[in-house]
Amino acid sequence: MKTAFIITSCIEVKNEHPLTYSKTRSYFSSEERLRQTITTIASIDSLVKKDATIYIVDASEHWENYANYFWYQPNLKFVSIKNEFPEIFNTVTSHPNKSYCECLLLEAFMSRYREELVSHNHIVKISGRYFLDSNFDIEIFKENNNKIIFKYPIKNEWQDWWGYNMVDLRQQQNNNILYQYCSVLFGFSSLQFDYMLGTIKKIKDTLVDPVNYHYDLETLSYFFTRDSQDIIHADWIVYGFHGPDGRFVRY
Repeated sequence: MKTAFIITSCIEVKNEHPLTYSKTRSYFSSEERLRQTITTIASIDSLVKKDATIYIVDASEHWENYANYFWYQPNLKFVSIKNEFPEIFNTVTSHPNKSYCECLLLEAFMSRYREELVSHNHIVKISGRYFLDSNFDIEIFKENNNKIIFKYPIKNEWQDWWGYNMVDLRQQQNNNILYQYCSVLFGFSSLQFDYMLGTIKKIKDTLVDPVNYHYDLETLSYFFTRDSQDIIHADWIVYGFHGPDGRFVRY
């Protein structure tokens, strides 16, 4: 069984471009973000050894300063957005909606690297600077070879002030809950590749409209996958540091 890991990354962040929810794009220096990214790779390697291909899809401007740091990892490919996808580089590094940036990056990478990616049995997306531990059980893929795997959904009591009318599923759910999927870590069979790429494109096309800047990848990932019968949930745990404020999270 061969697995591809896509690490969405921006080691070198442009703090002069605020986000919708934060004046600071990154609390950490580029040097610290690099150290955290190295830990991301080590956590993957410790769990899957060499039975995987690791793609770092990075939006750093001076990407050459970082690509060579990973020479020791023979199963790793460093993909520079600036170098390979220059047409989206400025948007990915400056757009105020972080979820739009991530979807734009993922759509470009997955479209161009489709043949490489689908040659693997399964694909896992993890956000750069986050870490895995033994809760991440790779064996779940063997038992579910045609599935999409998300962490169990995040649940929040509905609040009208969110302005989330477009994603209001309370009547169908028969409760007052907003469900969201973790965007830091999820996986899918290569047989689900086109479905997942199409979902990412739907989210990107929704978020390009300034009217929808208050939506996010977590909310829209859940909303746009309600038509799938192939989703299962896993007790995966991720660790990391929240980019804008440096807060440690484990969930």
